[in-house]
Amino acid sequence: MLMKRLLIFFFLSPAFIQIAAGQKIAVSGKLTGEVAKMVKEVQFVCDGKMQRLLVNKDDQTFSGEIKLLEPQFVEINSGNPKPQAYYMVPNEKLTVTIEKPSLQESIITFGSNKGTRLQEIFNLYYKALEEKGVNLKVREWQQLLYGNNGPLSHAEASLNRELTKQAQFIAAFPNFRRDMQLFMKSFRNLTLLDQKTISELETMLQDLKKANLKATAYTIPFMKDYLTDLSNAYAARTLQRYGISYDATKQRHLSQFLAAETISKYVTNRTIRSYLFSEKLKVELPVNGLKNEAYVNYLYENSDQFVKDFYQEKIDQLRENKAPDLNAARKKAFDFLLHDSTGKEYRLADFKGKMIFVDFWASWCAPCKAQIPYQKEMEKHYAGKDIVFLGVSLDRSKEAWLKAVKEEDLHGYILHAEGDFKNAFPKAYGIESIPRYMLIDAEGNMISDNMMKPQNKKEMMGIIDAELYAKNTVEILEKHFKAVGGELLASQGLAIRYRQSVMTLNAVNQLWYRYPKQLKMVTQMEETEQMRLMVGKNFFTETTTLLNGDSVTTNNPSNTGIRESWASRLFGLELFLQKKVNNVSMRFAEDNALEGDSSYVIQLVYNGNTEKYFINKSTYLIDKVVVLTSNQAPRKGGGYFESSATYSDYRNVNGIMIPFKINQSNIITIKVENAEVKPLEEELFKQ
Repeated sequence: MLMKRLLIFFFLSPAFIQIAAGQKIAVSGKLTGEVAKMVKEVQFVCDGKMQRLLVNKDDQTFSGEIKLLEPQFVEINSGNPKPQAYYMVPNEKLTVTIEKPSLQESIITFGSNKGTRLQEIFNLYYKALEEKGVNLKVREWQQLLYGNNGPLSHAEASLNRELTKQAQFIAAFPNFRRDMQLFMKSFRNLTLLDQKTISELETMLQDLKKANLKATAYTIPFMKDYLTDLSNAYAARTLQRYGISYDATKQRHLSQFLAAETISKYVTNRTIRSYLFSEKLKVELPVNGLKNEAYVNYLYENSDQFVKDFYQEKIDQLRENKAPDLNAARKKAFDFLLHDSTGKEYRLADFKGKMIFVDFWASWCAPCKAQIPYQKEMEKHYAGKDIVFLGVSLDRSKEAWLKAVKEEDLHGYILHAEGDFKNAFPKAYGIESIPRYMLIDAEGNMISDNMMKPQNKKEMMGIIDAELYAKNTVEILEKHFKAVGGELLASQGLAIRYRQSVMTLNAVNQLWYRYPKQLKMVTQMEETEQMRLMVGKNFFTETTTLLNGDSVTTNNPSNTGIRESWASRLFGLELFLQKKVNNVSMRFAEDNALEGDSSYVIQLVYNGNTEKYFINKSTYLIDKVVVLTSNQAPRKGGGYFESSATYSDYRNVNGIMIPFKINQSNIITIKVENAEVKPLEEELFKQ
């Protein structure tokens, strides 16, 4: 059932308009391999359009004509999630064999013709990369090329030599040399984007605009990756140029919006733009819905009709269930002048050293009165703490105000703003309706001039607690370090074996750690017949990563950046390591405690990440970790990526507390099978 669902997902793509009459290729082919029977059609994308040939369910053959206006790369999709591009020439017969060892793989071979000869010339580029240790079929191969020009230069030289050698044959296909040069330039630029300044990125974009790409350019290998990553990198660098930092959960996806506008400006071909915008919608809608509605509208309105037809129903459904957009901002507090019932004056400075919660209300305001019971709960909870609650009446009538105070049994700082809404205090914040709530810190600075209502107890307490308990950070951290056995970790090694599950994928991981920065990780995906059919045998190769000080060696390219994230691999102990090894400063976060008042929330900012640790008030162990990565690579548009981990089932292993069960973002489950605390030999961390 899972493979059936995945197959359906692979074929989800807009229903493109059929290509106009033109030259043709007669195609005949057959699918072979263990999952061949699961493929229902073979898709061909050329001249900016998609065409389909149905697969015979009895013998897995397919045949028909594909319209092709000129020689070009044609994308072929036979169930694999990432289409493959091959060079084809009009008015030829094409015999195709597609081997399907898994859903993720398609090994395509062609009978001999002019197109396959051109493809063989192009393939010399890939072969030259492999000679330098870069196999594009390996997961995370990109990490091997980012900032590493050697393999690219070798591959470019190899392809250019063959283009010269085959010049007489290639002369009959002028598009081919143009496409080869465009591919090499784009692919090189793709690998260098993280290093480029904004002026260099602007030059790349101007070159694209001058090139005036045709629809056929979209299917050049890695061209869509380059166009997407280039626009993302330009957006990220633009925000950096103007010193703009943003929380994408509140500020409508600034980076991706800017990237989309960049595509509109510099990619002149509307069909290519529509393809790119369709890919963005395919990511945005399932993840964020209409949280970034202006961004979604921009993608939709600036796409061709085939994109609109494909996404219209989904967008309509999301609009019917749209959630409100809440946003709070810090501002400088106004120096108010208010009076109590006796005429005594109160100014901002009178409350220095205490937080101030301000409630603008009036005797005639029913919604204001509805919040009074919740506010009384807050006042009772924080009695004796360094926070005061000001009830500021905007009644015109002093008598009506005092009558309501008596009826509602209000106590504490019950103040009056003379002049109602025209009073300088509410007027300074443009207040035209009530209730309205504010929170000011102990130094007189505005935390929020438009707080949520007191009935939102959890969110309110999170912000207040972050200010009130900041003085106790050191004490709480020391109790946490003692609870987890941090000092013992500094003198003993740690060996852990754990099983990691992602849906039907399982991995067995082994980890060895020696204080302060020696780490060894070995990962082996568990191979089952079902998963081998889906992802192929190479997926299950064992990987090893070694961190020794700041030196990293690995056969897994995705772990090349582990020197920045090694502490997060030691679940339950990472807060101790960040403080004691990396000397990261820590403070209380503006988050409410988990499950009411059960946790303290400690925040640290490190390597572009904001990390929040929810420390249990009873055990002083970590309940949950939330990481907000705001230093995403420019090619991903900068911005943020949020993940979380919840810890349960802590066990004491020779004095060190280790969580034996971990859930990451409700996607990954980690279960520790074995843990040992013991001295580890130096040799273990050598290559």
